[in-house]
Amino acid sequence: MDDQQKLQVFQAQTENVRELERAWNHLNRQINALILQKNGKSVEIMTRLLALVYCALTEATFSKMIHTPYSLDNDEIEQIKGAQTTGVKLAWLKCAGLAIRHIGGAKTSHAPNVLKKLTELIDQFVFDPSLIRNKIAHGQWAIALNRENTAVNTDLTQEIANLDVVELSRRKYALEKLALIVEDIIESPVKTHNRDFWRHLTELESGQKKMARWTFEDKVRQLFDKKERMRHGRPA
Repeated sequence: MDDQQKLQVFQAQTENVRELERAWNHLNRQINALILQKNGKSVEIMTRLLALVYCALTEATFSKMIHTPYSLDNDEIEQIKGAQTTGVKLAWLKCAGLAIRHIGGAKTSHAPNVLKKLTELIDQFVFDPSLIRNKIAHGQWAIALNRENTAVNTDLTQEIANLDVVELSRRKYALEKLALIVEDIIESPVKTHNRDFWRHLTELESGQKKMARWTFEDKVRQLFDKKERMRHGRPA
């Protein structure tokens, strides 16, 4: 893969990410409207579709990131793709480990400290969406089966049942912030990385802490409170 091919993949995935963001926003608005209509079954259906968009977004975002033009070389990209066949989290770890090598100041503790922190963040916030995506996409919409399709997979069935727009939004926020951190290292390991690393890190950790206290019930209550304020002509 030469630089022109990398650029084409990067541009294609950039457009895919943009379109998936539009799809996410559209579905999120639909879910909000259905919540206000108290249409629980339709909320559930749209949430499954939102989960599929989230899964697609994670894949497109990661592919866009590793194909950033004039950054990782072919061997590094192939190593990352090789790790991806084992799992999404391993691919992120491999990507971070390879990208860190490009950070300047190798004699300081900055690079190993950044890698240590990235490893912790990836372990905590990178979710492998492939299992849920595959189950939903292959017709196991509410009840997940085991790999051999000979019995019910209770854990995955429960995970699918527990999906809601708040949890998916939390995962999406973590994905976006973590991708920004790794992208900065890949694209500009000296200038942009050094300038923005701590800001992105703070936003990720503080955002997750705040969102961890937010529940689907809180979202429902907020939507109805906003509707009530608008009905009485008060600012939303």
